[in-house]
Amino acid sequence: LITVNLSTGVVFSTSSNGSFKIVSVDETVLAWSTEDKATNAINKDDGMANMNTIKAINPDLSKYPAFEWCSAHGTDWYLPAYNELSELKNNQHTISSTLSAKDYTPVYKKSSNYYYLSSTEENSLCVLARNLGDYSGSTKYPSKDEAVCYVRAVLTF
Repeated sequence: LITVNLSTGVVFSTSSNGSFKIVSVDETVLAWSTEDKATNAINKDDGMANMNTIKAINPDLSKYPAFEWCSAHGTDWYLPAYNELSELKNNQHTISSTLSAKDYTPVYKKSSNYYYLSSTEENSLCVLARNLGDYSGSTKYPSKDEAVCYVRAVLTF
C-alpha cells in the first residue's frame, strides 16, 4: 500500500519511464453521467485525458458522478480508461490479496456481474465497463445515465 495526495492505493502498474499507477483502496457504485450526451472522452489508454475532456465540459464534474467521486480522492486521481481496467484485470489477484490483507474491499470477487466503469465513452449513449469478477474479463456497454457499475479511482505518478 502507498499513500499519495492523502489517499491510499495499491500499485498495479509500472512503466519503463519510472511512473507508477495505483488503484484506490475504496470503491463505490455510481453512474457515469446524469445525461446521455456525447463527450468525446474516447481515449482507451489514458483516463486522465478523459477526465480532462469531461472537466472541460463540466468543471465541477457535477453531471458526471463517477468522475466526481474519483476526483474527490485528491489532485490527479481519475476514473481509469478501458485499457487501464485491463491492467487491473491482469493484476487483480495480487491487488486483491494486498487489499484483503489490510481489510479493504478487493477488486476481484467471484461474480459474473462485477463490472467496473471506465472513463472511455463507446458512443453518445454508452460507455465501456470491464468485468473484474469473471475469468474472461468481459466487456459491457452500460448506458451513461441509467446503468450503474463499480468505480475505483486511479492515480499515475
